[in-house]
Amino acid sequence: MIDDLAQRAKPSRRGLFLQATIIAVIAGAALLSACGQSSDSQPPAAQRQAADEQAQKEADEKAWAEAEKTGTVAAYTAYLQNFGSGAHVSEASQRIVALNEQARKDADEKAWADAEKTGTAAAYMGYIQNFGGGAHVAQARQRVTELSRREADDKAWTDAVRAGTAAAFTSYTQNFSSGAHVAEARERLAALDEQARKDADEKAWADAQRTGTTAAFNDYVQKFPSGTHGAEARQRIAALDEQARKEEDEKAWAEAQRSGTAAAFSNYVQKFGSGAHVAEARQRAAALDARGRKELPGIDIQKTCKAAAGAMVSLMGGTTTEQDINACLDSEQKARDQIIKDGATYAAADKRQCMRTDVYLPSYVEWLTCLEMERDVRKMDREPRFGSGPWTLPRVNPAINAGGR
Repeated sequence: MIDDLAQRAKPSRRGLFLQATIIAVIAGAALLSACGQSSDSQPPAAQRQAADEQAQKEADEKAWAEAEKTGTVAAYTAYLQNFGSGAHVSEASQRIVALNEQARKDADEKAWADAEKTGTAAAYMGYIQNFGGGAHVAQARQRVTELSRREADDKAWTDAVRAGTAAAFTSYTQNFSSGAHVAEARERLAALDEQARKDADEKAWADAQRTGTTAAFNDYVQKFPSGTHGAEARQRIAALDEQARKEEDEKAWAEAQRSGTAAAFSNYVQKFGSGAHVAEARQRAAALDARGRKELPGIDIQKTCKAAAGAMVSLMGGTTTEQDINACLDSEQKARDQIIKDGATYAAADKRQCMRTDVYLPSYVEWLTCLEMERDVRKMDREPRFGSGPWTLPRVNPAINAGGR
């Protein structure tokens, strides 16, 4: 540049001087400029590095500001990816961790809120599976246990109601003693027991009525003392007993009439003291007794007993005592009374044969023995010796008949 100016100044001396002056000024200015630059500036590479660093720092701060403004995990992650050694790397990592933890908590709370809203064991199990270390895991497990128990309770109750039997409700109360439906189950059981009792009562009463016997009504009263038909059953028993007493009375009276003896009528009076025929029975017995006494030949039993005692003394030795005579007299009197009572049962032929006063020392005891023996013989003769038939002949071996041919 200076050489160029010098060449241009050659044509004149004045021009040369002017050129020289200009060159000096320019040189001085250049020298002053060079001196100033030596103290205030750096080499070009250093300047570029400083400029790059400044730009990088400004970009870092801008990116951080944008990340902070956005405030999301993605924004902080992008900052870390773009500025791995930036001024805010540590803080960005902390923000990411905090945001992730908050997101986890938010997801935990949302999942718990959803499980609570659904309120089923399956929902709580899903929460536990997805958030094994969540804030509500213990509570979720408790809810699962409670709901599982409740669901099992409700299912068992539904099954019991569907079955509708005492056994089903009893099984429910045994398996779920503190279940939600225990009180109702007990009420159902009481109602079923009462219904079963009523049904059994009605069935027993129907059976008793169908049978219609005293034993059947007595059985009903014993099994159902406070049953619906207790009073009626007792009335039926009383009526049947009265009917049976009447029938027995009539049967005994018919038998007494059939026998026709004083003993038979007296026996009727003893068995049926308030029977329908007691008065007539007493009259008949008295009449027969009077007739029997009248018809019975008299015997001097004092003479007979003394003679019998003397005969015993002559045979056996010893002495006759008053006790022996009294015993004989008592036996004779009893035999006489029996003959009178049973007089109607003796055949006239037997009376003629047995009651003879013309024998030596006649005795009522001997007469009674004779009459009873004859009566029993006649009774045996009237009975068939081989039953009333039909008779079956013994089977004979066919070989016996074949051998005789």
